[in-house]
Parts: sequence; C-alpha cells; structure tokens
Amino acid sequence: MITSIENRIDEWIARVKDYGAVKAFEFIPGYPAHKTPSPVTKYTVAVTEREEKTGTFFIGDQIAEGRTGRLHEIELCLRVYAPEGSSGAALLRASALLMDALEKQDDENAINALILSGIGYDTAARVEYRDVTARLSMIEEAVA
Repeated sequence: MITSIENRIDEWIARVKDYGAVKAFEFIPGYPAHKTPSPVTKYTVAVTEREEKTGTFFIGDQIAEGRTGRLHEIELCLRVYAPEGSSGAALLRASALLMDALEKQDDENAINALILSGIGYDTAARVEYRDVTARLSMIEEAVA
C-alpha cells in the first residue's frame, strides 16, 4: 500500500524532473541495479528511498483540538551517473544542478540536509557517479 508520504515524495521528484536543466536528465529507479543503462549516454539519476525511522507525535492542549500523527525521517539517495567521457567537473555541475532543483522544489521544507559524496565508479555500468543524499523530515497527520 502506498502511503501519503510516498505519494508526496513521488510528486516532489516529478517537480524536480521538470525543473530547469535537470529536464535533460533521465530518472530511473535505484533498484534493481541492472536497470542502469550501459553505456550511459546522458546524465542519469537513480532514485532510492529509505525510511530511517518513524515516530508518533501529539499536538494540542485544553483549548486546541488534539491531533496526532507520524514523523517520518527519510533518506533519499539520488545517484547521478555521468555520460562516458565526462569530466569530474561536469559531474559536479550536474550534481549541483540536481541539489538546486531539490531545494527549489521542496514546497514542504522537508530537507534537513543535502550531502554530496565523492566520485565513485560503478564497475557494472562502467561509469562514474556521485550520490546526492537528501535527509528529510515529513509529517503525516493521523486521519480522525
């Protein structure tokens, strides 16, 4: 069953895909890994979502209506694959464009941190990549 949190993240990623220069990037699911194109011909972003923890909260007192819900702390990893023959500087620019799109399209102010990894090499796809990790906090209110 898809939760409202998953729907909200999917909608956010859809807005990111349609933002500025990121429109030229190809977005794919992070798993299964064999779906990564080889050779990579354009910037490709593999999206993986991992929920770290969920906690229940309560808001309200004697004068306010009591409301409960769940706080979701999520780690969203976007692995940016560079086209073959790209430089490390070009991969850094592509990652920076993606980070900018994530921030600009964060309507809920869910981002706590954006983390950029060093350059890695995917031996299966034979291509360089960088990970952009977004640590998010999202509230899902309980339905009364």
